[in-house]
Amino acid sequence: MARFIALWMGTLLQLCHATIYTNDWAIKIRGDLESVNRIAEKYGFTNMGQIGDLKRHYSFRHHETANQSKIGNKEVTDRVAKETKVEWLKQQVVQRRVKRISRDFSDPVWNRLWYIQCSDSKACQSHMNIAAAWRRGYTGKGVVVSVLDDGIEREHPDLKPNYVSALGWDTLLGKGTLIISSLAELLVHGTQCAGVVAAAANSSRCTVGVSFHARIGGIRMLDGDVTDIVEAQSLSFSSGYIDVYLAGWGPKDDGATLDGPGPLTRLVLQDSVQTGRQGRGSIFVWPSGNGGERGDYCSCDGYSNSIYTISISSSTQHGSQPDYLEPCPSTLATAYGGWDREEMVTVGPQQSCSTAQSGTSLAASVAAGVIALTLEANPLLTWRDLQHIIVCTSKAHHLSAPDWRVNGAGYKVSHLYGFGLLDAESMVKEAERWKQVPSQHECAEEAAIQLSRLIHPGSVLMSVHETTGCSSKAPQHVAYVEHVVVRVNISHGRRGDLSITLTSPLGTTSQLLANRPLDNSTEGFQNWEFMTAHCWGEQAAGEWTLKIQDTPSQKKDGSKLGVLEKWSLVIYGTAERPYPAHRERARSAEIPTDSEEYSGPCDPECSDDGCEGPGPQQCVTCLHFFLKFKNNTRLCVSGCPRGFWGDRRRCKRCYASCESCTGSRSDQCTSCQPGHHLTEGTNTCTAICGENYYLDHDANMCRKCSENCLKCTSYSICTECKPHTSLQGNRCQRSCAAGFYHDPQEVACKPCHQACATCAGAGVEACNTCAEGYLMEEWRCVSSCSAGFYATEPNPEIADGHRICRRCDASCLTCVGPSRWNCSSCSSGHSLQRGACAADTECTDGEYQDSNGECHACHATCLKCTGPQSEDCISCISSQALDEGRCVVGCASGKYQSGGRCHLCDHTCATCVDAGPANCTSCDTDKFKVERYLYKGMCLDACPEAFYHTKQRTCEPCVDHCRLCTGPNHCLKCNASYYVSDGSCVKLECGEGEVEDPDYDDCMACEQGCKKCVLYNPRHCLSCIEGFYNFQDGCYKNCPAKTYSVEEEMTCIPCDDNCVSCDEHECYWCESDLFLLGNLPSLGKT
Repeated sequence: MARFIALWMGTLLQLCHATIYTNDWAIKIRGDLESVNRIAEKYGFTNMGQIGDLKRHYSFRHHETANQSKIGNKEVTDRVAKETKVEWLKQQVVQRRVKRISRDFSDPVWNRLWYIQCSDSKACQSHMNIAAAWRRGYTGKGVVVSVLDDGIEREHPDLKPNYVSALGWDTLLGKGTLIISSLAELLVHGTQCAGVVAAAANSSRCTVGVSFHARIGGIRMLDGDVTDIVEAQSLSFSSGYIDVYLAGWGPKDDGATLDGPGPLTRLVLQDSVQTGRQGRGSIFVWPSGNGGERGDYCSCDGYSNSIYTISISSSTQHGSQPDYLEPCPSTLATAYGGWDREEMVTVGPQQSCSTAQSGTSLAASVAAGVIALTLEANPLLTWRDLQHIIVCTSKAHHLSAPDWRVNGAGYKVSHLYGFGLLDAESMVKEAERWKQVPSQHECAEEAAIQLSRLIHPGSVLMSVHETTGCSSKAPQHVAYVEHVVVRVNISHGRRGDLSITLTSPLGTTSQLLANRPLDNSTEGFQNWEFMTAHCWGEQAAGEWTLKIQDTPSQKKDGSKLGVLEKWSLVIYGTAERPYPAHRERARSAEIPTDSEEYSGPCDPECSDDGCEGPGPQQCVTCLHFFLKFKNNTRLCVSGCPRGFWGDRRRCKRCYASCESCTGSRSDQCTSCQPGHHLTEGTNTCTAICGENYYLDHDANMCRKCSENCLKCTSYSICTECKPHTSLQGNRCQRSCAAGFYHDPQEVACKPCHQACATCAGAGVEACNTCAEGYLMEEWRCVSSCSAGFYATEPNPEIADGHRICRRCDASCLTCVGPSRWNCSSCSSGHSLQRGACAADTECTDGEYQDSNGECHACHATCLKCTGPQSEDCISCISSQALDEGRCVVGCASGKYQSGGRCHLCDHTCATCVDAGPANCTSCDTDKFKVERYLYKGMCLDACPEAFYHTKQRTCEPCVDHCRLCTGPNHCLKCNASYYVSDGSCVKLECGEGEVEDPDYDDCMACEQGCKKCVLYNPRHCLSCIEGFYNFQDGCYKNCPAKTYSVEEEMTCIPCDDNCVSCDEHECYWCESDLFLLGNLPSLGKT
């Protein structure tokens, strides 16, 4: 019942999301202001001005269009789009944005600043060290924070000292200062957030802000029609002056919405990190979301999921997870946001105090204050410097989460809390000595998807993409990771059933998406970007694994499977190590040292335990990994080198053939040493791919052939089959006798239709060739030719040598041959004269006779006809051909022109120039779903030896002397006397004492002593090396028994019969039972 209610709520939520169009258009125009105003006036618009800091982007308002409508004004859009100077335009729609906080009001409270003064005495398990940063003299002075919300009550006593009027903007009313008298009761959420950030100290009525000397401004952009224009204007307002933009809102946290910035807002975010703050980049702080109780996941929020925003999660006072919290891997860090009775004291509307009860927007406000303290410590920090500092200094201690893990760079990270709780003191200390990180690089690659893209319910679809981090392109090369973005296109019947993970080369798994019970959308994901920060600091190169799982929550049509249409991997980071080699890592407190001990800086790879010297081999303990050497010394490294794997921070050696691995066994390889290939499924490295595998040259992997293949050149192209199957084109199928076909559903051979001699399936339309007594008529087997066709004699070049039916001349009703003089009967109005059909009327060419005997003009395309329509032609002018009663300039694909008519090509051809299977000009999948390839005018189901299959469906020759290849430079097997080298065939030049081994394309040793031996028989010597004697096709160091040597010729000569030892003159020893008689053996007596 609970599941039903959840599904019903999800459906109801999505039905309520009707699109509301406004009368505002965003438009990009190439030209000066005069051109812009001319276009606005021409189409009835008012130019509302440039959109924020976006050059050449303007906001136009159309007063003849309704302010709110469920139907867009496409007519106006289409008319304006035709202007040559208009590059882009879009009618604005209302974006549903909600404030991420709950609220309550009370009397002033002074002792509830637990998020600032948290200590163990107050049962606080962790703290943000805000007061400690204050003690170091940092209060946010000189830093400007803008709150993008429902406005700020600027006259509030706690805000007035820090409020900057020039930073007040009302996007709804278009005025530069907020109207307080009539709106004060509405300025709740923005006022509360502003109080947390920058309420003044000492004279405060309610509270003290985290950065109580920071300057504050407010932009009122909620509580009205929020469009892409409104958001873009707000996020780029005064970007040269404002340092931090705080947004306390986002798309609806209802567990069903998938929404993010529009095109203008995306452009503003991207531009502002380049141009804001005098080129150092604007800082955007965003709450991660409050939809936890509704099963929401913040990866479905395109704002907190952006690399340009700092997404902040929330924790309770005791370090536990609030129920409203949304997990996702784009969350960077955590601040206190409260839960239950943990009110956060702040300011309220109408000069009141309030206790805001909980929400990630309050946590984001605390974070914005901490960031202001950090920017005061070092105003030169860039937007990326700040994110690096957050990653380096955030603390995971005592934040309760089940998924804390250490990533491949040694950072502890969680989907609930990011890299941990912000530590204000550590951040300002790190900022004081920070050196700017190297420039950001972007490595974007589209992943190749394996053959199966289907997402089956209850199973996991895995796609692996290996990257070098764009190492061959210097401006794009990423060696050290910051953000990773996965852009996906997935179609699916119920989006909420999907979950997605991404695993980095170093084994860090990011849950990009979890199941959302209320998300019943059938729209899937279209170019949606999932971002993870969990791989921060890791090396980019290696295999990235995407896994998609469908966990069905209700019965669905099994035939409608989800499909991974495409995905791409975008890695952001640096080409070199981002931190200086001799910079100490951040510390939350100073580490006391003995004055007699080493007190200099430690290597960046040393942990917080310190070091005994400046080198990486002098660390007390290592931050990431260590290599141990035979002399018992250790070297700290950021990642294990090639040939090693990380086991609890120790780098252990991989198996000998592995270049990288996950363990020391031979089946734990992830990449291989040169000369070896990774075997799919077994994770072993081998020099030669085994049976049922083929070498994927691009991936350097041995991949599995398709089912029933014993050997193959790619997944779908078999060259040898397993027992009980045979090669049918490129596929291995069960062997069936002539007149039978293989039914894969029943795994049995079934008889063809009686009209077929051979067939590809059931029914007469599946005939390959016709049975005895049947003729092939335009791809059909018939017992006799139809009217308008005649039977030909057997011809081995046509339809496998069987009789076929060909079309008569258009003037004949029936015929015995192809010519107009071979008619045997005529249509009405014509009579047979000497084998030709002549008209019985006086009508001339271009006319036909009606039922009353009157002549009328044919259609303009016909030379002769039977009626007035274009399809009534029976002959055409010489430059055209007759096709199904019409005169056409050229025959359609799959047909050829002959005798003034269009005829069907052979069923194996895609296009052709004449009848029969030997006149094809291009190939495709034929009517039996068999893939065919062009070879010497024929469309074959498999290319012959020494040719390879191309994507263009042709057979192209392999390189010279190659017998089997997968491409022009990928030879797999060479002719005799040649061997494969780098995909080509090289002449086998065997040395002295060697002979070719045809089975292995290599040289093998001849028998000992042979200088030259015979192919296939290395024991048969043709000549011997110096010092060896030749005897009966063998070479001997010493002549064998019963022979003697001839030194001049280095040969051995047999002794006489029965003589065991001799020379050229006499026998010296006889066989048993014989004795010498003179110089000859003689029979002995007993």
